[in-house]
Amino acid sequence: MPEQTVRYVTELTECIKVKSSDEDADNSSEFVKFFPSFIWAVRDFTLELKIDDKDVTEDEYLEFALKLKDGLSKSVVDYNLPRECIQTFFPSRKCFTFPFPAAPENMSCLESLDVAAISSEFLRVTDHFCKFVFDDSSVKRLKDGYTVTGRVLGHLAKTYVDTISSGSVPCLENAVIAMAMIENEAAVKVGLQVYQSGMEKLKESFPLELKEVSSKHQDLSSTATQAFMKRSFRDTDG
Repeated sequence: MPEQTVRYVTELTECIKVKSSDEDADNSSEFVKFFPSFIWAVRDFTLELKIDDKDVTEDEYLEFALKLKDGLSKSVVDYNLPRECIQTFFPSRKCFTFPFPAAPENMSCLESLDVAAISSEFLRVTDHFCKFVFDDSSVKRLKDGYTVTGRVLGHLAKTYVDTISSGSVPCLENAVIAMAMIENEAAVKVGLQVYQSGMEKLKESFPLELKEVSSKHQDLSSTATQAFMKRSFRDTDG
């Protein structure tokens, strides 16, 4: 299996925490709750999809690659550990094997290559891969089922990078709390802007009866609250 994948998955629990408390607890079950499905995309695949001379699917090939060895020697333990981590943290797994995208003589100029020169088999696999990602794979979610938008992902990435740069271990729970504060402060500003803008327009109609002002105030308060709710994130305190 690719060395980078092995290293990343093996060190996963040492590089990130789910909860701020219980530092020594096993977070395996917590990770599984919000981790995405595992998609293994193999570039320039030249082997046959066969196991013991029997044709297999790409997913069966992946499961064969994740099969554990028997024994307790250091080499066996080192071999099994990343595979056990992948099986534990990613119960949903998918594999795609991409052939070479073009003939060997054209590999150095792929960016300028005409579409007609691209391998039809490569295009078929690519289309299958894209269809799976867009139609079948789940969107990224946080704990408790919160969907990660592009803006939220940006907040998370910055929080993780800042935490790692400071020498600390990122904590998902703390990152989500910090992100909720940022998002909800922005949501308050959005709602306030809606209310203030509406009241400024109302001033153009002065003088008005108190009941008319009160009615407009109620309408704008409701609209502002809706604007806040649309932007807010994990607003548990109202």
